[in-house]
Amino acid sequence: MSGYMQEKRAFDCLKSSCPETVKGQYEVGINALLQYYNTTIYENRFIVGGAVEVFTYAIMRATGISCALYADQSKSGDILLQNDRKLSVKGTFTGGPKDVKLMNKLGGGEREWDTATLFVISEVGIVYGSPDMVSHEHIKDAEDGLILRKAALVELINDDSNVFKLDIIAKPPTVMTGLSQKASTTVANQIMSDMGSPRCQGYSNTMNDRMMANIA
Repeated sequence: MSGYMQEKRAFDCLKSSCPETVKGQYEVGINALLQYYNTTIYENRFIVGGAVEVFTYAIMRATGISCALYADQSKSGDILLQNDRKLSVKGTFTGGPKDVKLMNKLGGGEREWDTATLFVISEVGIVYGSPDMVSHEHIKDAEDGLILRKAALVELINDDSNVFKLDIIAKPPTVMTGLSQKASTTVANQIMSDMGSPRCQGYSNTMNDRMMANIA
């Protein structure tokens, strides 16, 4: 018997009960994210990964699944279910299944994939997978992390019960990188915009004083 029954039930609920309007909003959000922040730019991979987690949490909540974002309660697991069960969220957006890094490895020691995962895959949708569904030979222990090989994702996708089909585009090609926004620029612009608001006025005045001192 699988040790991930609660996680699979949550996915099954998402697949069978997600309202069409919510499904459409998720597709629009993910596709806009990929168009705005091309993951060819390395720093954008972090903002895209984090935003996909938030979007996936939102679609689950909108479907009626009781869950919370990891940052609200815990440092492990991207989405927390009841009874301290967890779901990880991983994305691959170059088109179809590819190798996916399950987790990073820092320092020595072994790491083990032990969390059921929702794989958000361009041109496929959301794919459910857990460690007990994948042959150990499909997990590669690389120097910088654990990698789930493409062959494992293909096997998961071939079972329709594991797939919530969605219209998710592939990321723009590398040649279009120059048209992409950068996460750091967006954050900096937002902060500079906020400097005119009362809550940031103190920071704004301090920065202006220092800039004028340097010019003088």
